Formats: sequence, structure tokens, C-alpha cells
Amino acid sequence: MPELPEVETIRRGLENRVVGATIASIDVRAPKIFEGKPEDVIGHEITGVERHGKLLVFLLTGGNVLTVHLKMTGQLIWQPAADSQAEPVMGGHPEESYLHNLPHKHTHVVLKLSDGSTIFFNDLRKFGRMSVVPASNFNDLAFVQKLGPEPLEADFTRKYLQEQLQKRPRTVVKSFLLDQANIAGLGNIYADESLFRAAILPNRLSGSLTTGESNNLFDAIQETLELALMYGGSSEKDYVNAIGDKGTYLKIANVYHRTGKDCNRCNAGVIERIKIGGRSTHFCPICQH
Repeated sequence: MPELPEVETIRRGLENRVVGATIASIDVRAPKIFEGKPEDVIGHEITGVERHGKLLVFLLTGGNVLTVHLKMTGQLIWQPAADSQAEPVMGGHPEESYLHNLPHKHTHVVLKLSDGSTIFFNDLRKFGRMSVVPASNFNDLAFVQKLGPEPLEADFTRKYLQEQLQKRPRTVVKSFLLDQANIAGLGNIYADESLFRAAILPNRLSGSLTTGESNNLFDAIQETLELALMYGGSSEKDYVNAIGDKGTYLKIANVYHRTGKDCNRCNAGVIERIKIGGRSTHFCPICQH
């Protein structure tokens, strides 16, 4: 599943292309994928593209927003008008069967925009969702209410992280980081990388972290995510970035998918892989404590 850096990269790519255009029509080919009434957004201008955790939100005139959650295998493609010189934008799952002429059998929603461009929502396994939501109710949605602060925004502070860790003292720290109610948008890859950067074992209990370790973890989360954004996210099989390229973060990853390799930091440890809460977890047993 795309994490914060991947979804933010998609958001930035789309924002540069679609803001100012009006949704001229929507073709919903798989009703399971689409929630709400398509006619409630037709004829309305896209005024912005936001990200809330792993959720993309198209801001619209007319009192509604259009939300997109890619889940595991969702993909968005923006295709310019036929007479345009602009490059297409693609973000999400890079499944080869998606490369057929659009729309194809995995295309479930097609949005035609007033400038002649098109947004295609593809999903191999139909786990993703596109929803029409009243803008006035958006912040009251259960999903949004449960989201913790964005880790690169001002309301994510050292004090906040320390307090949340102490509120869940018996929670394994890796599981704590993956809980979207604690930190929005952080997922498996960047949780492992942040814990390595902070030199904290992923199976430590949250309540065992000292103030210094909590502060180190705070810095590590922000540094890891900033670096991932700079590299366009990760290039696992489930993700390509907003210009159709695979993100290159995994080329510089320290522990994720490096099982059996020497530690880049201590040169004494060998990266191990265990399961925590059903999720693959990577770490160095020597320099993480």
C-alpha cells in the first residue's frame, strides 16, 4: 500500500495538472468502487488536491469533495487532451495489465475534465474507493476523526509523541507507529526505517522508551519521510510515482527488504526480519536497542 511519501508525490503531480479544470462527466463502471452520487460533482471545478494520511481529496466548488483511497492495488492516471503537449501523470500500482489502452478491464471510474484531459481510476482487486462527500461533513467522517496528526505538520510535536507513547505503554513500538490514530500516513517501510534511524528495536514496548529515545524517534520519523519524499517514495511492486517512474528510496533503505545483509551503520550486525502484528519487520540486532 502506498504510504505518506508515495501518496504525497501523487498529490503534487495531480495538483499541477487538474486544479482549475471542471469535472465534465463521470463514468462509473464498477459501482462497488464508487460511493455517493456522481452527479453531485459533475459541472464543478477542482480547486485543490489535498492529502489526509493516505487519502487523496479533490476539493471542488459546489459543496462537495471527491476522495480517493488507492488501497493495495489502486492506480490513478491523468491523461492530457489529445492536442496537449503535457506528459501523462500516473501514481499507484504498476501492474503490467494496466498498460493496455485506456480505459481497459481494470478501469472502474473515468472522469472527463473540461480541458479535454481524463482521470482514470484503475484497480486490479477492487479494494480502492472513490467517494463523494459533503465538504462540510468531511472532518466529521469516522476515518478522518481517527487520524492522528500528520508527521510533517506543526501539530506533530515531541511532546505529542512522548504523551502518546506513554498512553500506550504495553503496545509494541512498531505497532504503535503503524496505528493511523497515532500518526497519519506512516506505514511499514518508513516505520522500520525510522526505528533504525532512532536505534530502537521494533519489538520494544512503547512505555519503555526514555524521553531521549522518544525525541530521537521524533527526529527519525521526520528525517526518514523527508528523505523518502526527495527520492519519490519507494519502488516496491505496488507503487510507481506521479510521473510514472518507480520511486528510488529503497535503493538507500537501511533495513527494509535487506534481510541477511550487513548493517550499513555498525558493520557488525546482519539485518533480521521478524513478524510483528502480522507485518514484516526489519532491523539490526546489534545497533538497535
